[in-house]
Amino acid sequence: MIPGLGQAVLLPDSAEEDGRMSRWPAGCEPREETISTARLAAGQQKTVTTTLAASPGNDAPVDMIIALPLARTVGERAGLAVMVKVKPSQQAAVSQILQWGEDWLELLMNHQQTPGPPSAELPATPAGKSWFAHPLRLALLGLALLLGVAAVTPGTYRVTSPANIEGKVQRAVVAPFDGYIAAAYARAGEIVAAGDIIAELDIEELRLQQQRHSAERGEYDRQYRKALAARDQTQAHIYKSQVKQAEAQLDLIAQKIARAGLTSTLDGVIISGDLSRSLGAPVTTGDVLFEVAPLDEYRLIVQVDQKQVADVAEGQHGELHLRALPGNGLPFVVHKVSPVYEAAADGITYRVEAQLTTHEPALRPGMEGFARIEIGARSLLWIYTHELLDLLRLWAWRWLP
Repeated sequence: MIPGLGQAVLLPDSAEEDGRMSRWPAGCEPREETISTARLAAGQQKTVTTTLAASPGNDAPVDMIIALPLARTVGERAGLAVMVKVKPSQQAAVSQILQWGEDWLELLMNHQQTPGPPSAELPATPAGKSWFAHPLRLALLGLALLLGVAAVTPGTYRVTSPANIEGKVQRAVVAPFDGYIAAAYARAGEIVAAGDIIAELDIEELRLQQQRHSAERGEYDRQYRKALAARDQTQAHIYKSQVKQAEAQLDLIAQKIARAGLTSTLDGVIISGDLSRSLGAPVTTGDVLFEVAPLDEYRLIVQVDQKQVADVAEGQHGELHLRALPGNGLPFVVHKVSPVYEAAADGITYRVEAQLTTHEPALRPGMEGFARIEIGARSLLWIYTHELLDLLRLWAWRWLP
């Protein structure tokens, strides 16, 4: 941390007798000026600065020795001296760095058992202080204990994903023929019974077609009888075919008129469709006008992320919490893990079908919430870190050779 550092010595008062002088770099022969300045700082118990050469001016770097007394050691005094080549304006910064490291240097010197440079180990703090008194050591120890406890403490691994309720059976009410909407008696959200008419199509045009084909049938029948009276078998056969064709058209029109009233095929709730604001609008054959689902038969659809779908299997249990019923946990069982996936803005999700094991009267198709699927027992450390570890493992496989 000290700029321009050339050499350093750590000199206890008894260094001349027991050879405990420490030096940096290891094995270097310190200059006599460095040793004498360290001894002077230890004896006078104050910071001593010695300039080895005259300053060339303009705040140019100059060789100097800065010595600091180590006054709080147990049983003896010591001096630390460093030889540096710095600008005179940087002298105060070097002295500040030495003062910051004073406690650490004294700790190393007090626990040095063998000659040579101070040990890099950090034993107990002097003056009776506990090793655990250092905040960083205490924090690291606490973190290690927390990780150790989390590694051996079991927990339940759950997969949490968005979910929604669907009707187990959904019946579509479609337009039976091309026409126009004449009336609407129900809309989405209303409960209907099987056979209830929920809308009607206009049949005025069908009535006109029915009258026209009825008149054509009467005319073809009259011509047929006239050909029979004239014994014209060929013409009689033609008129008989035309009569049958007109009758077929009348039967078709009668079926369309009978189906003009759109009815529900089961007891349930209308989950989509509102024709009350579309009276007179045209429809074509096959247009889906309503969807009806039963009120007592539902299935749960869970959208599981691709990173977790491999953990989900048929028969696993879970709990559903809906936004409409946040206080009610509804149990369910996974029924099927479908290979069908959906691409969303936040990634790929797979469709998992589940069956609710309890009946809740307040349920309605389309309700959304979150489902938790219980996978099995894992350690708490694995539960909270496995996603990060998987990400790092994938990154390493991608970039490492």
